[in-house]
Amino acid sequence: MISKYFEKYCSFYLSKYWVNQKKFENILKSKITKDYFQKKISFEEKESYLSEIQIVIDFYSEQGFFDEEKLIQIKIDNLRHRGFSLKKMRMYLKKNFFNENLINKQLDLLEKEDEIQNELIKKYLSKSGLYKEIEININKKEYIQKILRKLFQQGFEYNECMKYLKETYKLYDYN
Repeated sequence: MISKYFEKYCSFYLSKYWVNQKKFENILKSKITKDYFQKKISFEEKESYLSEIQIVIDFYSEQGFFDEEKLIQIKIDNLRHRGFSLKKMRMYLKKNFFNENLINKQLDLLEKEDEIQNELIKKYLSKSGLYKEIEININKKEYIQKILRKLFQQGFEYNECMKYLKETYKLYDYN
C-alpha cells in the first residue's frame, strides 16, 4: 500500500511529466531529502519513505507509466524536431537515465535514415535563426566559420556540415 505522502506527489508529478523508472526513483529520493531538510518530515519518516520507494515504483510500473522504449522514441522525435545532433541526442538521453542499449538501438535506426544529418542541420539552423543570416552573409568567410563553430558545438560532424553547406549554398572549402 502506498502512503498518502507518495500518492499525492506521484499523481501530481506523473500527470505532468513523462519519466523512466530510474529518473523517477531519483526524483522521489530528492523529494524526500528536500522535505527532510525543510523539516516537513522527521528522520523516521524519511527512512520509512526511502524504504517505500521500490513499492511505489513497482505500483506505477504495473500501471504502465514507465514504457521506456516508447519514452525514448517520444524524446528522440522531440529532439529531432528541435534540431539536436545525434551526438547531442545520445548525451541528453544518457543524462536522463535511459537504458543505454535502447538508446543505441533507437539512434542506430535513426542514423540509417537517408539525409538525416542534413535534416537535423537544416532544422537547427532554422530554429536558431542562423538560416536567414546565411543567405545575407554567404560570401563572408568569417561568418561561415562562425556557423561551422556553432554547428560543432551542437555535435555535428565537420564533413556533414561542409557537405550540407556546399550542397545547399554552393560553398567552397572554408578552412
